[in-house]
Amino acid sequence: MRPGPCDQWGVAACLASGLFIGFVPATSRYVQDRGYTPYQMFLFNDSLILLAVLFVGVFNKTNLWPTSLKQAFWLICQGICRYVSITCQFISYRKIPPANAETIWSACMPVFVFTLSCVFLHEIPTCVTNLGSLWCTAGVVLLGYSDFVNRWPSTDAADAGIGVALAVTAALTYAMLSVNAKSLLGYTSRTMVMTYTYGITTVTAGITAGLTSTVWRLEPETAGVLAVSCISYALGVLFFYLGLKLVEVNAVTALVQLNAFSAYGLQWAMLGFAPTVLDGLGLACVLVGTSSVAMWEALARWKDERHVVFMKRLNFFKSTVK
Repeated sequence: MRPGPCDQWGVAACLASGLFIGFVPATSRYVQDRGYTPYQMFLFNDSLILLAVLFVGVFNKTNLWPTSLKQAFWLICQGICRYVSITCQFISYRKIPPANAETIWSACMPVFVFTLSCVFLHEIPTCVTNLGSLWCTAGVVLLGYSDFVNRWPSTDAADAGIGVALAVTAALTYAMLSVNAKSLLGYTSRTMVMTYTYGITTVTAGITAGLTSTVWRLEPETAGVLAVSCISYALGVLFFYLGLKLVEVNAVTALVQLNAFSAYGLQWAMLGFAPTVLDGLGLACVLVGTSSVAMWEALARWKDERHVVFMKRLNFFKSTVK
């Protein structure tokens, strides 16, 4: 797959998505420790995104009515996959340290996305993308192992097992969401995809939160952390969809793993889990992986532009000779 002229913006969007998403685990755990349920976090996050998407849709007068039953079916699948994925992810933040849950999610994503994109989208990633994904996977495995060695002894074994299983399930369903979204964006507007995805999840999360939640009022400090979590999540999702339209889906998966840096940094600041040597090595591997993919995309775009300029000059020369 050859990158287009706007891929530099796609790479930047993916990196920004990873940075903002990394703020969510620690802030979410902080709010949940003070009485909120995962479904409430889910509801507030998706409500904010849905309002922004609906505003854009109304402003641009976007047609949100599906043109076929097939399109409607896959749009509904988007909402279902997202509900399952994010619910599992937020619950895993309660079972194990949140950055650790995010790490396990990140480690599984490249494998799942690679498999699903090859089967359903026929997108064969470049060697550099594969290598970058391996570096990222090695990094997040080191980070996860560090958490296992240094922090899991204080965690109940059953909760740890449930947390890991939930994080893996979240990664699998989110990989399905990403691949399906990439396919839908080929013939569906980004606004329509996001409206149905977040509309379905907002309604289901609202019903679940209403049935299971008892605490709704928060202290000002906790409410501020909740606002930061929601805004960071919304910005991360926005940049993710911007990047997904412009960059090959396997490259997107590698680039968004930048979330490990912000996730571990904020977890240290808010929850007191200081990084170890293994954490540093893992973050270095993630940096190598994301940098290699970003530089490859930039180099490929530059070569593509040079090729276009050369062909234009060649055609001009031929027309002049004639």
